[in-house]
Amino acid sequence: MRIGILTPHYAYNYGAVLQAFALLHYLRSRGHEAQIINRRPPSLAAVPSRMGRWARALQEHTQGRNFVKNEAEHLQPQTVKIVVYNDLKLLEKYDFDAVVVGSDQVWRDDYAFNSFGYNMFLDFVDHRKVRKIAYAPSFGKNTWQQSEEVRRKVEELLKEFHAISVREESGVRICADIFGVEATHVLDPTLLLSAKDYMDEYHIGKNSRREPYVVSYILDYDDEKKHTIDTIAAHYGKPHVGIDISNYAGRLSKFVHRFYPTYPEVRTWIENIAHADFVVTNSFHGMVFSIIFCKQFIVYGNRERGMERFHSLLKIFGLERRLLDWHDNFREATDTAIDYRKVEPVIKEWQQKSYTFINEALT
Repeated sequence: MRIGILTPHYAYNYGAVLQAFALLHYLRSRGHEAQIINRRPPSLAAVPSRMGRWARALQEHTQGRNFVKNEAEHLQPQTVKIVVYNDLKLLEKYDFDAVVVGSDQVWRDDYAFNSFGYNMFLDFVDHRKVRKIAYAPSFGKNTWQQSEEVRRKVEELLKEFHAISVREESGVRICADIFGVEATHVLDPTLLLSAKDYMDEYHIGKNSRREPYVVSYILDYDDEKKHTIDTIAAHYGKPHVGIDISNYAGRLSKFVHRFYPTYPEVRTWIENIAHADFVVTNSFHGMVFSIIFCKQFIVYGNRERGMERFHSLLKIFGLERRLLDWHDNFREATDTAIDYRKVEPVIKEWQQKSYTFINEALT
């Protein structure tokens, strides 16, 4: 089938680009002609002033250089660039049999409408000609807080979908209780692939480091978080390796941070987790890749960015103890090592459930 994928593939965020890659890779591995719909926010793609274009180009060559490179190498093919709603008519030439929306928090009530209006609910797709499919979008929270007018519009659009799945258990309830539609609980796209798939795609070999280490991937980094991570590393008697420049974010203005020298390559991000002895993160996908690579880990709740996604996934694997608040005693959560001999069969069971959803939705 000819399939378009609508997802935030353009973000300077490791989880966002890897979930986009994973879904694209899976669909193409099944023989489909899948490609990413290159929909971008006007704020990132349609900069009207000369100074604005210069600033955007500078950001792409500094902070975003490795994400731009990753997109060129691993997130292809793509459609033409879509910046404003009227550009969506350009997609007609691709003659898609299906359009899949997902994943990440694309259905979160305080995120969904900021840049694309109702696009993430596929308002531009004629369901009479093209299958509308949702694969693992997240509401981010266990609530929906929008006006009745918006709710009715979203309900109308969701009822046009051929098949709907969501990333969290709470999303199933929101679909049923708020919108009156049935949804299936599936895995995040990154969990459709194996550790070997990522190692092969990004050419990651055996660990070249001579000594074990504790790796951290922390969003909204500050001195208090740094102290906690240093304490954990000292407890295990291993050096601490921070994956990205979020380590410096607390010391830079938001404006200056946009032009800080480049984030590490996506390959480096994966490699650091793959070869770590212990992972400390407050990122959903930092947690996911810890599980993919069978790592001992702690995930700290990121309440501003949404807690439900952590709870939902950890509950599936019986790893709820690994979710902490920054003031909790990490020793109590790690006194028993994660037994991946028990986790891996559950992963395989949920992978099969997720594969079945996709394959049946496209049959």
